[in-house]
Amino acid sequence: MMILFQNVDERKLEEIAKKFAKILFDGSIVLLKGDLGSGKTTFVRYLVEYLGGNGRKVTSPTFTIVNEYQSNFEIHHIDLFRLNEIEVEELPIEDYLDADGICLIEWPEKLGDHVPENYFKIEFEFVDESHRNLKISSSGSVYDQAFLRGDLSVKK
Repeated sequence: MMILFQNVDERKLEEIAKKFAKILFDGSIVLLKGDLGSGKTTFVRYLVEYLGGNGRKVTSPTFTIVNEYQSNFEIHHIDLFRLNEIEVEELPIEDYLDADGICLIEWPEKLGDHVPENYFKIEFEFVDESHRNLKISSSGSVYDQAFLRGDLSVKK
């Protein structure tokens, strides 16, 4: 399953996060792919808020590698940007992928052999300084079913 949102500004990004929060379930894995500054952490901030957490506490885990937030679910926010292949292997990544709650991973292309079979993926692409294109997709039957049950439509 896949849906594309074009010319997304921050208001629309928040609306997408609100709708996306409704399709997540305990054990969800969300891969967040995009260049530096493309809106991944901003999206996570809105997502945490709409999952019942404090969005103001969300910061980029670029230096801490993993941030955890409490909401209706425990949220593990992982950023692999600064890690090389060996450092990724040393992380207890499988523990996060198998944990209860929601696992959000920035820079999933660095997961190597640890890429799960089932997940949601959100790809962020720059359009200009204040707009992005977002592609949301799912992999695996449970994720496809959740995607189909959800309403990700947003106002233009």
